Amino acid sequence: MSPWFGRRADPQPVEDAAVHYVSACTTINASPREVWDLIKPPENSVLLSPDIVRGFRAPSVEGAREVQVFILVRDGVEHVSALEVVEEIPQELAITRPLGAHDPAARMRTSLRPGRNGGTVLEVGQYFSLPAESAGYFFQYEQHYKLHFRQYVERVKAFLEQTTFGGPGSQGRDS
Repeated sequence: MSPWFGRRADPQPVEDAAVHYVSACTTINASPREVWDLIKPPENSVLLSPDIVRGFRAPSVEGAREVQVFILVRDGVEHVSALEVVEEIPQELAITRPLGAHDPAARMRTSLRPGRNGGTVLEVGQYFSLPAESAGYFFQYEQHYKLHFRQYVERVKAFLEQTTFGGPGSQGRDS
């Protein structure tokens, strides 16, 4: 078989490069199912990210090995981004990797766990490594990822709590 048609193994992190992890989390007054049902389908990404104009699942299996594609506009320029679901435990954990990324260690981790008073803790984070020439910029990378994930988890929280507890998007489910 031609090497063009065979699937290459997932890229592995460079052995001597340090892998860092940055995340943000928040407690949401919603069940794990409600949180998962919002964040899992790529079609819902337009509700949670101002740059994304379309999200869809590429024809494939659902769950592990699933490919999700996103069309986004940044500074007026259209981009296409895709990620592969590496591991998934529905309503609990998803590990994804960006396809075509320059960082072989790049993995995103999304997890849900029980919170206080029946809520759900949503944590979203990024594993990443830096090339030697960028090592002096670790703080900037860390702050960039923290800000991005803090904004994301807060958008999820605002959307679900507004919809669940009587905001303009609610469907009569308020208490």
